[in-house]
Amino acid sequence: MYSRELDQLLGRIKEKYQVSTVPLRIGDKWLKVLQLDDFVAYLETIVAADTLEFRDLPYWAKVWETSFVLAYFIGRQPVTFGRRWLEIGAGLGIVGVYAALRGHQVTITDIHPDALLFARANALLNGCPGVKVHALDWAAPDPSDRYEVIFGSEVVYERETYPILVNFLDQTLAPDGQVFLAKNAGLHTPKFFVELTKRFKFKQKAVPLQGGDDGESVLLYAIRRKDDA
Repeated sequence: MYSRELDQLLGRIKEKYQVSTVPLRIGDKWLKVLQLDDFVAYLETIVAADTLEFRDLPYWAKVWETSFVLAYFIGRQPVTFGRRWLEIGAGLGIVGVYAALRGHQVTITDIHPDALLFARANALLNGCPGVKVHALDWAAPDPSDRYEVIFGSEVVYERETYPILVNFLDQTLAPDGQVFLAKNAGLHTPKFFVELTKRFKFKQKAVPLQGGDDGESVLLYAIRRKDDA
C-alpha cells in the first residue's frame, strides 16, 4: 500500500513546513490539497531573512489562479490510451493530479526538490499512486523521452529561461504533439513569443477569472510545431 510512502513524505514535509490538507474543487471533482498553512507569512519570513535571490523564492508553494483554468481545460480533453502527458513547473502538482483523476497518463515534474515532495504527496492523497513525479531540468532534456502533451501554468515569468524552455519543448514534444500553457494576462511576455514562434505556432484564448478584479483574466495557449498539420 502507498500509505507508508505518504506517511514518510508527510513526515519529511512537516520537518520543514507548517502544512494542512484542504479541500479544493475543480470542475466536478474535489481534491485534497496539501499546502502551506500561510504562504504569504512564509514568504515574508524568508524575504525578511534576506537569504534568497528573487528567482529562488518559493512561488512553487502556491496554487495560482491560472492552475484552476488550465486544470479545468485539460479535464475536458479526450482521454486517449497511450497518450503521455507531462506537467512542467508543477509546484504542488494540482493540475497534473486533476489530469490524472480525469484519466490521463501523467508525469509531474519540477526543478525544486520540495515541490516534488508536495506533488507526490498530493498525488497519493488523491488516490493517484500511478502518477510519476520526478525532477526535470529544462536545460537538459532527454530527446528519447517524448510526450504527446506538455502543459504548465505560470512557467514564462523569467526572461532568461525563454530560449531554454522553447528548446526543451522542441526536444521533448512528440511528433504532432501539443503544448498547453496558461499565464495571467497581466504578465506581459512578448519576448517569449518572439522566441516561441521561431519553431512553433499557437492559438490564444482569454478566460475571465470568476470573482477576480474587473477585466482580470487568464490566457490559455495551444501550441504546435510549425511543420505539424
